[in-house]
This record gives sequence, structure tokens and C-alpha cells, in this order.
Amino acid sequence: MSRRPIRRRPYGSNGQALAEFALVGGLFFLMVMGIVQFGLIMWSANTLDQVTRDTARWAVTQSTVPCEGAPNRSAVAAHADQFARQWRLMGYAAGTWTTAGPIADLTGTGVAADWPIPSVAPGGGTLFANDCPPSDSGIAWFVRVRISHAVPIFFPGLQLVAPSCGGSGFCLTSTTELRMEPKSP
Repeated sequence: MSRRPIRRRPYGSNGQALAEFALVGGLFFLMVMGIVQFGLIMWSANTLDQVTRDTARWAVTQSTVPCEGAPNRSAVAAHADQFARQWRLMGYAAGTWTTAGPIADLTGTGVAADWPIPSVAPGGGTLFANDCPPSDSGIAWFVRVRISHAVPIFFPGLQLVAPSCGGSGFCLTSTTELRMEPKSP
């Protein structure tokens, strides 16, 4: 009776596949999580742009004198809040934006709006804050809306390199400027 020789693996190969998998699997997992986080940030940036555009579109049609009054600022924030909920802005809690201050005062997350007084008036006259909204299309008056929002970060360690705007997350800011419509008679 003849015996078959026993095949032995080369010395040291036990566990080699497991070690290779641990090295490559960890890198693969980090890469996939980074791609997912980047995708969420890009999706949130597009959503924030849409919210800012819709808020500015609404603001250009208002005819409350003066434009920079408290009622207009509250209404801009309320509409930004409504659009953020409608477009499902990631990480946004309903009712977070209650008022819109001037853009120069926006340091963290929130809504800001400005109605800068045009430097040139038709006929060479001087314009004042009470002249907003414009009475005719000859006056080029603009509204500028800026929204800053912190997108949640799910990828560990990214908080150390992500720009911060007062909230915990990746800071995104969007600004839209549109020409105002003349007030209706």
C-alpha cells in the first residue's frame, strides 16, 4: 500500500490572506465612506443653492416700503425656512431660521438679505431706503440673499478639516442676487 504524500503549505502563509484583506478592506471602506460623504455634501450644496434662489425670487416681488424693514426680513427668513423644508435640506430643522439680518452680520449659520441702494438714480437724483421697492423699471434695484448652513458630517475625522460656520458640520454658503420688480400700482 502506497501513501500519498501530504502537501504542506509553505511556512508563513497561514493568515496572509486575512492580513491582506484587513489592509485593503480598511482602505476600501475609508474610500467608500469618503465618496458617500462627498456626495452628501454636493447634494446639500445643490439643495442650498435652490433654497437661496427660491428665497431671492420671492424677495424680488415684495412691495413693502422700506425693503430693509423688519417685516420683510422676517418674511424672507420664513420663506427660506419653508423652502428648506420643501427641498429637504439635509440637517435643517424646521423653524431654525426666524429672522434675516444684514449680510455683513452673518457670521454663523442663518439667513441674511440686503437691498443695497443703487448708486445711480434716473435723472441724476439720490435714492434713499424708502425708495425701495422701485416704482418703475428705470431703477435697477437688487436684492441679495445669503444663506449659510452646516451639513452633518458622518465621516469620522473630517470635522478637523471641514470649514466651520458656528454649527457642527461642513459649512456651505450660497448667495443669490436678483433685480427687483417694480411695485404694482
